[in-house]
Amino acid sequence: MGKTTTKKMHGQKSFGYGSKKKHRGHGSKGGCGLAGSKKHNKFKVWKEMPEHFVHINLKKKSEGAVINIKDLGSFKETRINLKEAGYTKLLGNGETTKKLEIIVNKWSKQAEEKIKKAGGKIESGRKVKEDAIKNNKEFKPEDKEDKKDKPVKDVKSKEDKKDKPAKETKNPKTKENTK
Repeated sequence: MGKTTTKKMHGQKSFGYGSKKKHRGHGSKGGCGLAGSKKHNKFKVWKEMPEHFVHINLKKKSEGAVINIKDLGSFKETRINLKEAGYTKLLGNGETTKKLEIIVNKWSKQAEEKIKKAGGKIESGRKVKEDAIKNNKEFKPEDKEDKKDKPVKDVKSKEDKKDKPAKETKNPKTKENTK
């Protein structure tokens, strides 16, 4: 029998893969897959997979605290500021017989119809000032003072400029007057 030899690559750094960097982890190429997608591969990933880093929010935005007409019976006053009470919208579920004046930022069409049918009214909370509410007065926006008419600067046309003679300047090198 002859002597058999095996190729074990003893003493070789590359172990048959050529340059040692070809077989190591993919560090020399910038990583595998989406590695480096926030660094050097950022533009490549943005171009090839624009939807990869997009976060889709499936939650519905809340409109804030809402209140129905049927819940307005718990208020003793006839003038109710729902904005101060922490409500952002008035909905039309329920009925009312009271003549109510309601201040709120948003309201539904049904709510408006039912309040008006009972003889009340709805005001936008964005227009009403706190002082007017406390004094039970209707809010009237302040009239802006008429601005004083300022004299308008005369704009000179090109023709006016042509009529004027050009300024004479001295040339520092030759010390001569030039136009």
